Amino acid sequence: MSTDGTPAAGSAIDEPGPATVLITRIVQPGHEQEYTAWMGRLIAATEASPQSLGTVVLSPGSGEVNTFRLIQRFANSASLRAWEDSDVRARLSAEADEFSSAERQAATGLDSWFTINQAPAAASPPKWKSAVLTFIITYALTALIIPRETAWLPHSWSFYEEDLITVALLTLVMTYGMPYISRWLRRWLS
Repeated sequence: MSTDGTPAAGSAIDEPGPATVLITRIVQPGHEQEYTAWMGRLIAATEASPQSLGTVVLSPGSGEVNTFRLIQRFANSASLRAWEDSDVRARLSAEADEFSSAERQAATGLDSWFTINQAPAAASPPKWKSAVLTFIITYALTALIIPRETAWLPHSWSFYEEDLITVALLTLVMTYGMPYISRWLRRWLS
């Protein structure tokens, strides 16, 4: 996505799944009230747009003067594209350009986890806690998977063939299950 809000050729904007746009506006000093009123109009217009999933407003971080961010989510890239191409968005964007400068970043699917410059990063859990959790989950999974695998798979399979299936199953469970387990244990991990 280019900074003016138009999709770049071959960009992630054509991918299926939820789509997100991050709007960063640097407001000229003395125009904060205008920005606040404009933001209310933008949010109302976005929420009236079909398949809008909502807007999140991020206030300026420490050391940032008049830098505001809005994160707008849509059900899919087509609904984001419809919003981006709408006359309402163009009018509101032009209105805000009178008192601020903008940068837009859009993404879909896994790309929708943006890096927001100068935003504080989430603290990582201590390495020893991550190691303990990974060991326990891996041990439990192998204790469940390997005995069942040996019962289900033909006895003519080699260790390497069985191990390939074990590693594939562990990879899937750790990739897709570990985020849920980490969220469930977030108090202990912090």
